[in-house]
Amino acid sequence: MSKLTRTLVIVVLITCSSSALAASFWKTGTIVRVLTDKTLYGGCMIQLSSNIGNGCPDNGWVSLDCKGIHSEASDGKRAYVTALLAFQMGKQVSVLVNNEEKNTNYCVAGRVDIMN
Repeated sequence: MSKLTRTLVIVVLITCSSSALAASFWKTGTIVRVLTDKTLYGGCMIQLSSNIGNGCPDNGWVSLDCKGIHSEASDGKRAYVTALLAFQMGKQVSVLVNNEEKNTNYCVAGRVDIMN
């Protein structure tokens, strides 16, 4: 195998492994709907005005994991309260979505930031 071929193979492998590790990404929008559920979606979800995509359903919905399936329940409940505040005020939010953590096939948001 030539040196150029080896270099190309290494570059391709690094590129593929980097994208596979990128499980979290940011989405920004306003909150259109908020829901709670006794058994599904990790207990609570928000729907953003922008689509999620990137391995998640592309309809704007993202779980906040209020039941604590992927982290502490208090973390999800804190994100839910933050989302309710932003929804009430009509503010944009920036949401850190993890496409490897899912509740009822919806990706989980590990962070909700209210935009100024």
